[in-house]
Amino acid sequence: MPTPLPSSRQRVRFAQEGRPMSAEKLNWGVLGCGNFTRRRILPAVAASGNARVVALQRRRLEDAQATAREAGVPRAYATREELLADQDVQAVFVGSHHAGHLADVLAAAAAGKPVLCEKPLGMNADECRRMVAACEAAGVKLFVGHCGRYKHAIETARQQLAEGTLGELRGMRVCYGNKAKTGVWRRDCRVSGGGPLLDLGPHVIDAVRYISGQDVATVMATVDPQRDFRTGQCEDRARAILRLTGGAPVSVECSAIEPLRNGFEVHGSKAHLVGHYVLSNMESPVVRMERLTGDPDPIVSTPLPIEPREIYRLQIEDVSRALLDPRHSPRCATGADGVATLRIIDAIYASSELSKAVALG
Repeated sequence: MPTPLPSSRQRVRFAQEGRPMSAEKLNWGVLGCGNFTRRRILPAVAASGNARVVALQRRRLEDAQATAREAGVPRAYATREELLADQDVQAVFVGSHHAGHLADVLAAAAAGKPVLCEKPLGMNADECRRMVAACEAAGVKLFVGHCGRYKHAIETARQQLAEGTLGELRGMRVCYGNKAKTGVWRRDCRVSGGGPLLDLGPHVIDAVRYISGQDVATVMATVDPQRDFRTGQCEDRARAILRLTGGAPVSVECSAIEPLRNGFEVHGSKAHLVGHYVLSNMESPVVRMERLTGDPDPIVSTPLPIEPREIYRLQIEDVSRALLDPRHSPRCATGADGVATLRIIDAIYASSELSKAVALG
């Protein structure tokens, strides 16, 4: 039998004594096995050193059984309740459609199981707050799959800014466009919550917050067309100017009608970082540092070495380690980060609808 996760009281005692938990691998159950979960998450767990999937769930039992056979997972279920009742499942990955995240996370919390939920955490900030409150009340941890935190390019930008290499932050730009996204549910905001702003936006917003180390104070945005929950219509593109709490402006854009492109610009008083293809997983990222040197060569551009990384494996190992060893401080986004991201996205929609700036108090 697998070693169960220690109780909250045991966690505190282990932390005080500096002792790791005894389980070698964390047993995961997976709720929702769509294309993303099958292509990214199941292989990542299989390649990890401290995690394994012991059960998965899909709405049709025959589909669940087929996926389990392909992935080498011991048990397959057709319902959330069956998977959460499995005593071998120590933690839950939520990979259902966006509209299903709330019910799945609340049910996992009620079952006493910690959760890693794929982004976005919820359809809006209110849903996210309910999930955070439920997990806190149940004494279980809640993580969010903002996988960009494991990308070398994002880590490099955060480090260069924090260490002062770029000087004082003067502004940022982050964009993500991808018209290759498919799936009927993605184009129905009653299921997805929105278009590219709910799909690609969490990557963009979390990159801004993670790199800058700041939150957003105000938002001025344009969303085209406006989403409509009566018809399910999603936006095709969203553009916004964010003002960080430190005062620097940030331009962000998410689009579902343009060829694949993504990147960031981080502008400091001493130097700039410019990155291309730093948010997606299908191209080799390129990051250059542009130093301001004055005449006769005002800008010196230097490429920075950026390593390819297995970000989903790193994410699952990071969260698993945090659940197995109380001494480990994970990089993974928390439920609070999920709330912050959706607050900003909610404000972008509101700003566009109201045609005015929205302050985040």
